[in-house]
Amino acid sequence: MNVAQLKRIINRYLAGNASGKETALIETWYGSALDEARQTAASPQSEAYRQEVLERLRLEMNEGPTGKVIRFSKMRSIAAACIVLLGGASLAWKYQYDILDAIDPVPLETVTAHAFQVKQVVLPDSSVVVLNAGSEISYPRHFRGKKRQVRLNGEAFFTVTHNPSAAFTIIAPHLQVQVLGTSFVMTDSSHVQAARVSVKTGRVAVSAETKGFPVTQLTANQELFYDEAGGVVNINRHHEADLGWTTKQLVFNNASLSEVFREIENLFKVKIQVSDTSIRQLKFTGAFDAGDPLPDMLKVIALSYRLTIQKHKDGTINISN
Repeated sequence: MNVAQLKRIINRYLAGNASGKETALIETWYGSALDEARQTAASPQSEAYRQEVLERLRLEMNEGPTGKVIRFSKMRSIAAACIVLLGGASLAWKYQYDILDAIDPVPLETVTAHAFQVKQVVLPDSSVVVLNAGSEISYPRHFRGKKRQVRLNGEAFFTVTHNPSAAFTIIAPHLQVQVLGTSFVMTDSSHVQAARVSVKTGRVAVSAETKGFPVTQLTANQELFYDEAGGVVNINRHHEADLGWTTKQLVFNNASLSEVFREIENLFKVKIQVSDTSIRQLKFTGAFDAGDPLPDMLKVIALSYRLTIQKHKDGTINISN
């Protein structure tokens, strides 16, 4: 989409012929655009154009082709005026990706690491995210313009590809983190009021929508802890990020063997049968690295409880006392 196309969208809006998506987008601009208009002086080159379009706006807001009065909503009038005051096509160029996102949004991908899983995700810019169990990330199928933005609910380790022209932003329930290229752990869930950011390499800027929250710069081996309930922000400037879990594939903490077997079945596409139901109720705490073969996993479990493992020709695995 080029400047000419964007200008046509604005002209359709002023003429009352914009589509629903185009109209909704322009009308969401009016507040921020008005503030910017108050701070932006008109250049001599653009003043004549502004006056010309302002006159057209006045005519269209009051009189239609047949002389009939057109009564625009107050919001629509302000939005249109702000766009004109900011230079019409030049504003459209500035917000070209916002327009494009509203008219032709990039489809989102959502990846979830379930209860006992640790899952790796490669983003469209080659950044790598490792999701801890019970975490979820949403991101566009491709990044557009100078914006790389994802949403996180849970815990993840980010290794962000460096791109000085496009900052990388993570939006989470309590905190926002912006970086150019670095690696760090972010823990922020909608189920917990506390959140933290631990930096391994590089630098990040942490912020929040909470009033009075200071925008905080963190560098390597620094951690920010935020407790929303108490409004507490603590910074540990000598903290090494805990990355042990990032190399795992399955992590169990006092889980029943029934749950362990189900996860192994899903991972390796096998069927596990247990001769005694009491085995399924045994509790297991442990973790398996990414790439651990199935026989090794089963051997660890069998040795822990003195169980016997037998694999049948059809691939079924039988576990007994």
